[in-house]
Amino acid sequence: MIEKRYSIICEDIAHATFLNNYLILFSEKNSVKLHYDDHFFRRFKSSNSKEVLKKFREAAIFGFRERQLDALIIGIDYDDRNRNKFSSEIQHLYGYLDEKSRSNSVIMFPVQAIEHWLLFIKYHLEHPRSNKNIQNQIERIPRTEAKREIYKGLLSGELKKRKISELLINFDEEWLINRSESFKRFHSDLTNAINS
Repeated sequence: MIEKRYSIICEDIAHATFLNNYLILFSEKNSVKLHYDDHFFRRFKSSNSKEVLKKFREAAIFGFRERQLDALIIGIDYDDRNRNKFSSEIQHLYGYLDEKSRSNSVIMFPVQAIEHWLLFIKYHLEHPRSNKNIQNQIERIPRTEAKREIYKGLLSGELKKRKISELLINFDEEWLINRSESFKRFHSDLTNAINS
């Protein structure tokens, strides 16, 4: 079994919770043992996308040189950017990284927010037999409404983490790959980084 060291820099608890839960599923499915570097995560902990965007280049250099990471996941929400420019926006962000960092980093860039990926997952759990194309329907929901739908008034970080973890228990990644272009890109970049 391949073993890899990874860490994350992301904008909030929802990103970190999604990633840590998803990577357990990913590692099982791909026969890879992932070792999480919590020291790196705490050092570069951020509370919003501006902080992540300010730190991620330096974080990548530190992570690969000093912490000997095999992969770094950078989580930021796409927010209100033009959905038609997703490919150029993500390429622009990768362009800030040096060559080594670029080949081993994964930018998780959910359209519009991580809660939108969670809405996809929630929809599939509630409608397991539906083949309806819901990408536009879900990705156009305002972020505040998406958060309200997922968290239902939960304010505690621990309760939000529990809610996200529950949604990911029976997560069907193939279904989401076929419904969300931003998740499809994330999954492809993650697979390439882990297998490189």
